[in-house]
Amino acid sequence: MKTTLLFLLVIIASLQVRADADTKKIDSLNKIISQQTGRERIETLIYLSELYRELSPGQSLKTDTLAIDYAKREGLDNMKGVILLSMGKTATASGDYSLAAQYLNEAIDLLERTDNFIELCRAYISLGIVHKNMADYQSALLQFDKAFELAFAKNLKDQLASSVTNRATVYFSMGDYNNAAENYRQAMQAYKELNDSVRYAVLTMNLGLVYWQWNKSDLALEMMLEAMTVFEKKEQFVELGKVYNNIGRIYYQDFKDTTKALSYYERSLAIRELLGNQLGMTVVLANIGNIYRDKFQFEKAFSYFSRSLAISKIIGYKEGEALAYYYMAMAHKQNKNFLLSNSYLDSCMQVANQHNLRVYNDLVNEAKMTNYFNLQDYDSFLVEYKVFVAGYDSTRRALANIEFRESSSAKRISELDEETNELKITLRAKSKTLLIFQVTTGLLALLAVVLFIVMARKTNKNKP
Repeated sequence: MKTTLLFLLVIIASLQVRADADTKKIDSLNKIISQQTGRERIETLIYLSELYRELSPGQSLKTDTLAIDYAKREGLDNMKGVILLSMGKTATASGDYSLAAQYLNEAIDLLERTDNFIELCRAYISLGIVHKNMADYQSALLQFDKAFELAFAKNLKDQLASSVTNRATVYFSMGDYNNAAENYRQAMQAYKELNDSVRYAVLTMNLGLVYWQWNKSDLALEMMLEAMTVFEKKEQFVELGKVYNNIGRIYYQDFKDTTKALSYYERSLAIRELLGNQLGMTVVLANIGNIYRDKFQFEKAFSYFSRSLAISKIIGYKEGEALAYYYMAMAHKQNKNFLLSNSYLDSCMQVANQHNLRVYNDLVNEAKMTNYFNLQDYDSFLVEYKVFVAGYDSTRRALANIEFRESSSAKRISELDEETNELKITLRAKSKTLLIFQVTTGLLALLAVVLFIVMARKTNKNKP
């Protein structure tokens, strides 16, 4: 507990230093804005909005409004898209995804009429992030692909890397870990070339999560700790909130060390509360609730789960909503409240089905089978069992298909090996024939030279 308090004091001090520095910048910018005109004034207002974004989203949005009013008044229509992009980012940071989507769609509509390709890429990516947070994964991928294609066409390396990174996060949320890993590695290479150590560390952390899904816990933890070192050194508090939570999950789920897990979770929660990161709070609150559930401290567990669920609903974070419902169901199951557990499982699946969160299909099916068995409701148990069997058969067919393709590939490889051996034999025979031909040709050429010399000498002798 003392370690956590000390850590919290250090973070508060660091954030205060940063806030003081930002306040000085804000004061300085506010003094010079009145002296500026045209594009320069709008760019300063946008930068000011960015500084306000973490400190006060409301003030950030107010500053953006001042910028767009000035743009309208001065006829700077080409700047409206950039201002709306800033407003969309602010709304996203505050968790108002519907408003964010509205601003960003307007920004894209305006930016597509200009040649401001960098800001257009950023707008596509920002809108994709909003769709991702709302669990609309196909729409998110569509926006990231638009950003990728534009960045590739215009050779915008930073935006290219960002689009690939965000595409990877969507694949990860969809449970498509192979595609996630491929995109993370591609983005890591890009950020390595850009010499961006912070974003490289972010991808190291994210790729670590993929390895964790592949049950490579030791490697995943190693990658998390590597990323954490960079974030601490660079005082990247948003990313620290993420990596502390991820390290806590590995200690909790894989190494069963609830003490270390809780320590990292509390660090993550402290940072996210200080930053006002509501989305991050929902995740770590649910994870802390799980630890108290395992300690059979159900009242405390449900207080964390309920906070997580309430915030998720307010900000429209569907993944967090489904997660909270699932964890609450598991807590009721553990406390032998099987009917209530099933009710929360149904709520979880309702959200999951609406937003294509397939990761919950097997988890909920298994939990409901156990609950119905304990309730001695065998008819309902059989219904869930049929779902289980159908999933098992589907998996078995998919596995058989993979094994068939593997067998076919092995057969083809064997055939290719035979063809290769035959070609080698033919090649050796042709090489031998070629060598004989070359030697024979050489001898014949030498013989022709000798005959030519002999004939020449005879001719010379016969001359008078």
